[in-house]
Amino acid sequence: MKDYADWALSQIGDGSVAKKFITHRLYRQHALPCREFYIKDLSLLGRDLNRTIIVDNISENFLLQPENGISIKSWYDDPTDNALMQLAPLLLEIAKQKVSDVKLALRESKEQLLKMIIEGQEDPMQHL
Repeated sequence: MKDYADWALSQIGDGSVAKKFITHRLYRQHALPCREFYIKDLSLLGRDLNRTIIVDNISENFLLQPENGISIKSWYDDPTDNALMQLAPLLLEIAKQKVSDVKLALRESKEQLLKMIIEGQEDPMQHL
């Protein structure tokens, strides 16, 4: 929902970080209703999908472009939730490096995360 998404993004850094790196925001009204979830078809945006990332707590919402998506835990009823803040360094690094294809960067990050989990590294998100 718009209010929550805007608030959450304003919490990254001092708020200026999101303004600098996030150029477009899409909300529920931009999605296609499908049963109990909303499909967010990134191809309808008219934007380069090599430079588009979607972060959502419902992975079905980005099932048409799963390689562009990052599934994040739900925050409902959890005042201590900080999943977006944990994800922020990865998103900032991708933006700062101006990677040519975010899908490749996300795939590499997921592979690296899985390897750290298998190796038993504590808090692997801090090392991406």
